[in-house]
Amino acid sequence: MTASAPLSQAKQHLLRALIQNRESGSKDTPSNLIQFRKGEAGVPPFFFFPATDGGVSYFRHMVPYLPERRPFYGVQAPGFDEEREPLRTVEEVVDYGMRHVRALQPHGPYYIGGFCMGGLPSYELACRLQEEGEEVAVLVQVMPVFLRPWACLPGTDALQLRAIEDHHFIFERLLGIHVPLPMEKIRSLPETERYEYVTGLVRDEGYLKGPAEEHLFRHRMKMYEAGLSSMLNYKPRNRLRGHVDVILVGRKEKNELELDMNTSYTVHLRALPPEQIRYHRLNADAGTLFSGGEPDTGAISRAMAEFIK
Repeated sequence: MTASAPLSQAKQHLLRALIQNRESGSKDTPSNLIQFRKGEAGVPPFFFFPATDGGVSYFRHMVPYLPERRPFYGVQAPGFDEEREPLRTVEEVVDYGMRHVRALQPHGPYYIGGFCMGGLPSYELACRLQEEGEEVAVLVQVMPVFLRPWACLPGTDALQLRAIEDHHFIFERLLGIHVPLPMEKIRSLPETERYEYVTGLVRDEGYLKGPAEEHLFRHRMKMYEAGLSSMLNYKPRNRLRGHVDVILVGRKEKNELELDMNTSYTVHLRALPPEQIRYHRLNADAGTLFSGGEPDTGAISRAMAEFIK
């Protein structure tokens, strides 16, 4: 695609949603707990952690399929609204989030979930609550399965490059749009110039409209880098009591229904004996959660709803 080629309205919408993947907290809840459904009084809420970038806006696509009686909160990453510097460890994210969760719901039973990298803080929160004598009724995680050369991706010594490569993958695989990224050129640039250079490429391809969207895009990559730091450095110190339900989401025809246990977002599952993990395979495309595309968004959301009735 050249800079002069018009973007389809659908792809423009997808990219706008990706860049602006943010929700504002209400005056009734802490800023990082985003209420998507009020539910019924006295019913324990469901707290759901997002993927690596920390944004929860796409959770709104799930709401129509979740139990109406249960309150639903997305645990947005601290710093997503630029109210503070982003946190860079799972432990810090959970320290911050747990105070707000306990303020909203002082005692169990707790219903907790996570999407992709969000499985790590959801696991850590469940373990912490159990340590404090609280009941965790449900821990459910939606794990998208994408075939990638995980071992070859940049690691903790090159988080910025990994964030850029992951965004390229998100563009290509999840959004179906093409932005050429000359990685050799990007690697040769000083770290202080890389995000600006990538932002310029995305803008020149016609995907960013104005300074505000460029700013949001740079901030998104910064948040994503912090999420990568959290994910790649996490070492579970506690073991969950009970089991975790893992919904594996992938395309059967692409052989995406077997979870690679060497990926960076399964470190907590590697710490558990197999009998504590219950896998539920779902032939769907997890990428549709970001766009609300059907029928897959409905299928994924209904699968999760079974555990939080």
